[in-house]
Amino acid sequence: MAAGYNLTRSVADLLAKTDTSPASFTIELYVDHWTLNKGSKFLYNNPVASLLDDIRQQRIPPDFLELFDASRVPFYDGCLIVELFDHRPHPHAKSSKDKDAKVETDRPPERTRVVLHPTTESLWADICLLNQKTGNKWTDEDALQVEASLLLATTSPLCLDPDPHLVRAVNSIIKVSTPPAPKSLKRKAVVSEPEEHQLEVARKIRLSQYMNPKLHRPPITPTCVLSTLFKLVL
Repeated sequence: MAAGYNLTRSVADLLAKTDTSPASFTIELYVDHWTLNKGSKFLYNNPVASLLDDIRQQRIPPDFLELFDASRVPFYDGCLIVELFDHRPHPHAKSSKDKDAKVETDRPPERTRVVLHPTTESLWADICLLNQKTGNKWTDEDALQVEASLLLATTSPLCLDPDPHLVRAVNSIIKVSTPPAPKSLKRKAVVSEPEEHQLEVARKIRLSQYMNPKLHRPPITPTCVLSTLFKLVL
């Protein structure tokens, strides 16, 4: 059972199993912009660049779930697999702008695959989306049953053994096997620490209000540009 808590191994197994399968979507990183599914260019300070933050944190972005569903983006074991192509020159390379441009176009891009995992926020967004498809007819009991089914399908098995030695062993496995957060994808976007703190506070406030019955979650309307980009490759 403890093997199910080895996050690094589970990610490696999923990537190996889906090595020949198409990625959920692709991101190409350039010096001054980035693209989604080889489509339009986006600046690193564009609001859509919040997608890069979610990729860096290896979590499914809840605000894009409706777009993913409409575009039939493939999920693998409840996760998304993002293929990254980094065309930017090496960070410590010192060269002129013209030479940087030549390096950007000549050298093969660095290719990596990243697994995005579901979170409590994306789980709730999933439930809201499924409820919309049924005409918002679900009762609280229906929503709880759907949540239970999603958790059973996407989370590691529960450890119901009260033995403290086993708990410590599992905690140690999780601690040493959790992949470190990768460096920021937005290398050109300089964000001060106070701004990063404010963004994280705002995200936590939004998360705490997801289950508030007095607040109605506004429908997510994907932009035409993003919808087109996803449809081009699917």
